[in-house]
Amino acid sequence: MSIQTPPDADRPSPAEEEAPSAAPPPDSGRSTIADIATGASRRWALTVALLVAVLASGLYAFFVGLDRQGFPPVDTPISFVTGAYFVGDPEQVDADVAAPLEEVLGEVDGVSSTTTQSQPNTFAVIVEFEDGVSSEEGTERLIAAGAEVPDAAQVEYRSVSAASFVGEYDLLVSLVGPDGVSPEDLQARAEGLADALASIDAVDAAEVRDLISEVVDPATGEQVERLTRYTRVALDDAGYQAAIAVGLTQAEDSDLDVLEFSNAVQAQLDDTALDEGYEAAITADFAISVRQQLDSLSSNLRTGLIAVALVSLLLIGWRAAVMTAGFMATVMIAALALLWSIGFSLNTITLFGLILTLGLLVDDAIVISESIDANREEPDPREDDERLGVIRTALARVGSASLAGTLTTVVVFSPLLFVSGIIGEFVSPIPTTVIMTLLASFLFSILFIPVAARAFLLRGTAGRNPIVLALRAMAKAAGRLAAYPSGNGWKGWLVGLGLAGFAFIAIGAGGALAGNLGFSIFPTGKDSVGLTINAEFPPGTTIEQSQTIADQIDGVVVDTLGAELVRSQYVRGNERVIETFIDLTPIGSRETTAPEYVAEIEEGIADIQGARITVAQTENGPPLEEFPFAAQIEVTSETAEAGQELVQDIRDDLVGTEFAVGEETVTITDAIVSTDGQVFRADGERYVEVRAAYDDPSSLTALVTDTQELVEDRFGSELADRGLPQEALGFDFGLESDNQEDFAGLALAGQIALVLMLVLIAAQFRSIAQSLLIFLAIPFSFLGVFSLLTITDNPLSFLVTVGFIALIGVAVNNTILLVEAANRARRGGATAGEAIREAVERRFRPLIATTITTVVGLLPLSLSDPFWESLGFTLIGGLISSTLLVLVSFPVFYLALEAMRTPVRNWWRRKRGRPLLT
Repeated sequence: MSIQTPPDADRPSPAEEEAPSAAPPPDSGRSTIADIATGASRRWALTVALLVAVLASGLYAFFVGLDRQGFPPVDTPISFVTGAYFVGDPEQVDADVAAPLEEVLGEVDGVSSTTTQSQPNTFAVIVEFEDGVSSEEGTERLIAAGAEVPDAAQVEYRSVSAASFVGEYDLLVSLVGPDGVSPEDLQARAEGLADALASIDAVDAAEVRDLISEVVDPATGEQVERLTRYTRVALDDAGYQAAIAVGLTQAEDSDLDVLEFSNAVQAQLDDTALDEGYEAAITADFAISVRQQLDSLSSNLRTGLIAVALVSLLLIGWRAAVMTAGFMATVMIAALALLWSIGFSLNTITLFGLILTLGLLVDDAIVISESIDANREEPDPREDDERLGVIRTALARVGSASLAGTLTTVVVFSPLLFVSGIIGEFVSPIPTTVIMTLLASFLFSILFIPVAARAFLLRGTAGRNPIVLALRAMAKAAGRLAAYPSGNGWKGWLVGLGLAGFAFIAIGAGGALAGNLGFSIFPTGKDSVGLTINAEFPPGTTIEQSQTIADQIDGVVVDTLGAELVRSQYVRGNERVIETFIDLTPIGSRETTAPEYVAEIEEGIADIQGARITVAQTENGPPLEEFPFAAQIEVTSETAEAGQELVQDIRDDLVGTEFAVGEETVTITDAIVSTDGQVFRADGERYVEVRAAYDDPSSLTALVTDTQELVEDRFGSELADRGLPQEALGFDFGLESDNQEDFAGLALAGQIALVLMLVLIAAQFRSIAQSLLIFLAIPFSFLGVFSLLTITDNPLSFLVTVGFIALIGVAVNNTILLVEAANRARRGGATAGEAIREAVERRFRPLIATTITTVVGLLPLSLSDPFWESLGFTLIGGLISSTLLVLVSFPVFYLALEAMRTPVRNWWRRKRGRPLLT
């Protein structure tokens, strides 16, 4: 679309140039955007009233309307059906309970797959649903199916929530008793505590996670009491204590956010009297991490705003700095109102979306402020008020380019709204936040900035500080360099070839660096606010033996973490598994990172026997599995032995295998036959399975693919010789497989975005050739992106992809500004060399200013939060290299294109009787 349609005209005569008040500037033309801006300035009282309304609604949303969350809830379409059947034989558990359950549940409407695991006394059925069926809805369907099991079997149906503890609770409260307290005493007193907590209006249910359960003894058929669970907590670095947990579920009609809900529970605990020697505390709660995340991101947002204001002060002037900072704060406040209006919460993802737009909306603020400041001497004489004339000229010159840049960035983010799966749910708030904020930014930039400029900026003089003067001198030098290849004979050609060659070398170097980077959709984080410890016990382990091993693990944890241990909670503890969450002091407050603590704890537990123990840091993305690679062999009763021998051979072959990932080497450190001691089925078919772990899973996506190819090459041809059908060998990477499918959708979304951008830019410039020329900004960014990712040791990932999508919008906006300015000069009668020189001179300062402010605004987040580091450095590196090459090398490509286009265009102009281009 084209907002302005300036007429083709010859350059005005010298007499006209000497009398600028007699006619409008040669490239002012008629501009709807300029009309809106001058109208808003002329009716300043109405515009100010609108501003007040925007600020009031945004502040209300922030202080009252918006709920606080950590990561927004992501629906995981999975249900667990678990239970106990005390017969001591996995084959009997499979035959009597697991297989009959799978047969019934697999036929339930909406179920896409089932997996069963049968151990000597326990079983689990994992049910995955089709897209569109939530975990809670699916679980209700499973219960309604009414699958029959033996009376002695205990069955529990459980939906899964990624934003809940143990898949169902919003918060856990632990009751700790005096030394030597029995499980029976803890359980009896926990019932009273649960009743007190259930009295909170916002609590839907308070359930005691029983330590003692009544079960049926299959041998006698009698009801007996058994210790089936144990719970431990560490309330500080003093050590672990025996405890019992009460799980709380928040009522659906509660209007409390996660922080307010935590506060309400704590207030009730403070008012609840306990017997002497007993203590109750919140031990698993998302509120702490939410506060840390929101505080960190809010701090980065404030730092970014201050940094942008300081850069504007140095590069443009103090009046422009005040306007820019005020404008950006206004847009952010308005964005909060928009988030509230569509039912979003203030969470890690939406806050990051706001920080990301901090680097994007600065374009609107600086480009328009700088244009008004730069056009003080060229007011449009059609306005009686000289300051309105300056505003009209400034907006006529940059308004349509600013709109085009905004729309292209909106277009490049739009396909992210349609990415499916868990990645889609995770990422969708980012494009929504960015699109709303960008549109608000452009609208406010043509409404509020002109009003502020008329009342504030234009009452002062143009910036004269040394940096501003230096930038103007650099702009003139850059303009001369841009025009030099045109009209300077063979010297110009040599300079042009050199500048073009510099661009090609930079692009090639960036591509080479990209080839050496690893690839993982969600790589391991470089630090975290928490750890997890899981221990799996072999079949036959008693719960007493499990507790003895837990004692040893607890001792290592306390000795290793010391004062950095804030609290810890056992969320599972029985004869099969223990699962422990550990909260650490915040990132930045300690010298030791979470991965370093993981290594230290692993060293300390290396000699503990009787369990396979896994230590990991908590991840903001999907959790990483200890053994992410899985190869499965389908077997029957006749081929079970051959299948077992094959997985054992694969296991032995994989251990020690090395893979080249970029310039690094990754080794398979361990492999296990994960189905030993149990019966494993997938969709009713029996399998044996081998799993493998890597010493560095940061490039996991590439590693599991390479490992699959290796297993297929080495063992695929042996299947027939071992009496197994060719299709018996399969692979299942669990969540990683789902992530790969969803990531493919993200890649497709990026391709669609590029096509839509091309169509939009072609409509704006009415030229496919110039649209493709504008796209040069994208490969210009390669060197900066991939060099910074290499330096900071970040693989290609999902967040890098999101950052690159954002980068495309910003980088392309830079070339849009240059080409639009050059085209205006061409329509005014300038030669191609004169046009690109004028464009570079006019756009040099805003391009430098927006790049520096974006970099400075994103730098605090990139340096302080490991989770967002790769995305931030993608934007920072790409902007630096793209801006440099756009100012230095892009003019050569513009001149080359104009040299080819001009004869064709002049032929067409000659036929229509229009002035020829020079």
